[in-house]
Amino acid sequence: MIDLQESQRGEATLVALSGKLDASTTPAVEARLLELVREGKKFLALDFAGVTYLASSGLRMMLVLARQINSLEGRLVLCGLDQTMRDTMEVTGFLPYFRLAESSEDALLLLEE
Repeated sequence: MIDLQESQRGEATLVALSGKLDASTTPAVEARLLELVREGKKFLALDFAGVTYLASSGLRMMLVLARQINSLEGRLVLCGLDQTMRDTMEVTGFLPYFRLAESSEDALLLLEE
């Protein structure tokens, strides 16, 4: 099970995730995030501080979301990634595709640039 908490600040949308992002939870999360983009929210910050497990399906979802947002000239910022998640993203070659921030506040500031 994974929980999503959404909040809005100006044009930026912050989505805080908590729980396990695995093969069973990723499809619903991806569907909701892509729905937000279709609704016109193309400046997204994803906060992973509450994520206890990140599977390859979660990495793929982030890449799909990033491509969709980039095609709309939006921005995606990831924050709250622990060292294990960062290491996984680095080893898989995913890290260069994303802007990272330490906190949700920093992520929102990057979206407001």
